[in-house]
Amino acid sequence: MRILRRYQSSSGQGLLEVVLVVVAFGATIAVAMPAYLGFQGRKADSSAKENLVAAVHTAGAYRSDHGSYRGMDAFDLMTIDPRVSPSLTVAWVKRGTYCLTETVHGRTWSIRAPYKADPEFSANGTCD
Repeated sequence: MRILRRYQSSSGQGLLEVVLVVVAFGATIAVAMPAYLGFQGRKADSSAKENLVAAVHTAGAYRSDHGSYRGMDAFDLMTIDPRVSPSLTVAWVKRGTYCLTETVHGRTWSIRAPYKADPEFSANGTCD
């Protein structure tokens, strides 16, 4: 009986507090999620680029063993260095150059190699 009187006399203040907490939590999530997703995207990009640069060094070892890049594929690179990313692909090989692509979390990057100075990455799978 006492509990019933207590609920009857309540003016809805408890419900208002719950709603305010839910709204505050929602606002926090709305601000934090884009920042978190941006961080994850930058992390994936960085990982893909690191994998590509490491594979370029492995491709150099392939050229030393075979005399040219002709016939090189991702399996050959993984045979030379097992740490080469399994999602890495050799898009094409032409005379003295080749294109490697890497996809991490749905984001694809490519690199045309060998390169002379700093590596130049393309945000696609064609080295354009």
